[in-house]
Amino acid sequence: MRSDRYDYGFGRRWTDSYIYRREGYSTSVIDYHEHDFYEINLILSGNVRVLLADRTEDFCEPRIILTRPHTPHYISCRSDKLYSRLYLLFSHSFLADTFPEWTQISGVFGRGGNILSPSAEQLKEIKALIEQVERTEKPLEKRLLITYLLSKLSDLDDAERTRTKRVPTYVLDALSYIEEHYAERVVSSELAAMLHIGRTALLTAFKRYTEFTFGEYLTHCRLQHAILMLQDGKTLEAIAQRCGFSDAGSLIRSFRRVYGTTPKKYLLQV
Repeated sequence: MRSDRYDYGFGRRWTDSYIYRREGYSTSVIDYHEHDFYEINLILSGNVRVLLADRTEDFCEPRIILTRPHTPHYISCRSDKLYSRLYLLFSHSFLADTFPEWTQISGVFGRGGNILSPSAEQLKEIKALIEQVERTEKPLEKRLLITYLLSKLSDLDDAERTRTKRVPTYVLDALSYIEEHYAERVVSSELAAMLHIGRTALLTAFKRYTEFTFGEYLTHCRLQHAILMLQDGKTLEAIAQRCGFSDAGSLIRSFRRVYGTTPKKYLLQV
C-alpha cells in the first residue's frame, strides 16, 4: 500500500497527480493553509485576492498561481463575479525523483509561491496542456506533459522577471552564498553546479540583476568586509587573509582598481 496519498478536501483522495475544476461564487478553501504537494492554479475569471508568504495581489484578469509543498497561501474571491479555476496537483515523488533537472525548473514555484500573468494565447496553451494531462492514463505521458508545462511556465516567468526585475531564486542563493563564504575560494562554475544551473546562465543573470560581473561582485563583497576591518585597526596582512585575498599586495591592487586609491588613503577619505 502506498503511503503518499493526498486528500484535497471533500474526501477526494489521489496519488501522483490530480486535476480539479471549480466554478461558482466562492472558493473551496477558506483559510491561509499549506499542503505537501505542488499546485498549479489557473484562475480563469473572478475578482480574486491571492495572499502568499511574501506578497498579496488583487486582480480580475486570468492569473496562474504556483505553490510548492508547505507554502502558506490563501485565495479568496468576491461574490460579484463568477469564479472559475482549474487546478493541477502533483506529488514531489511523481516528478522530481525522475527528472534530473528538477531543482532548476522548480524555481518557477518561487520560495513563497509565484503569480504569473499569461496572455490570452499563453493561457489557452497552458489550459490545453493541463486538459491533455487529465485525458491520459499513462504515468510516463503525464510526467512528460507536466514537465513540458513547467518549461512553458518557466519561460513565462523569465519574461516577467525581465520586465519587473524580480530576481531569480538561484541568483539570491548565489548572493547569500558569497556573503557567507567570501573569505574562501569561490569559483563560479562550482557555485553554478551547486545551484543546479549552468555557469553561463549564472554569469549572465549576475550581470543583469546586480550590474556587476561575478568576479566584480565577489571583489566588492570582500572589500566591504575589508573596510570594516581597516576601521577596526587590523593589519593589511590579517585583512587579506580573512577576506579571501592571496596577500596584502592583492588587497591593495583591488582597492586601487575599485576605489582608485590605497586602503590607508581610503580610510582618510571616509
